[in-house]
Amino acid sequence: MNKEIKEKRLEGQEYSNNCIESMQDILNIQDDEERYEAISNYGLSIDKQKVINYLITWGGPGYRLQIILDQDNRIVSVVPQYQDWFTEWQTVPTTSKQRETLINFAYSLHLEDF
Repeated sequence: MNKEIKEKRLEGQEYSNNCIESMQDILNIQDDEERYEAISNYGLSIDKQKVINYLITWGGPGYRLQIILDQDNRIVSVVPQYQDWFTEWQTVPTTSKQRETLINFAYSLHLEDF
């Protein structure tokens, strides 16, 4: 991993730590109304997405496409994932050509009907 990527990851981790610390400060507010108001004013927006796990194989190994749809049921992303026995799902890196194939395949599933 090159130096720039490592620096960006560290920067992202530091930023995330600060955000989570701010959230904890809000959760520590004792007054319910004040805490609710602080939570309501904390974020910029909430976007609803639907996650569809299209299971292709199961067991060891398992393979699925995790298809993310926006609130209008449009495909946002298609993420291939692999799982061996008794392990967590792992996202598999893809090339741009493979991503194009995955998106075209996902569109062919007619997910707007779900």
